[in-house]
Amino acid sequence: LGGVGKTQIALKFAEEVSNQYAHIFWVDATNEDIISDSLKGISSIPEAKRTNIDGTPEAVLYWIASL
Repeated sequence: LGGVGKTQIALKFAEEVSNQYAHIFWVDATNEDIISDSLKGISSIPEAKRTNIDGTPEAVLYWIASL
């Protein structure tokens, strides 16, 4: 269902709860390859780099879970 405001609702929710969380990650879930690319992108944020994760989607998910 395109154009019904799903993204706007998600953005508003993230804005409303942002003070309750240290991180909010935006992952494009268009398809499996894009999800993988989005997770790899998260591995490049400074805090993730400091933990030396290898950048695989699985490692990024493990790191997120450890937060």
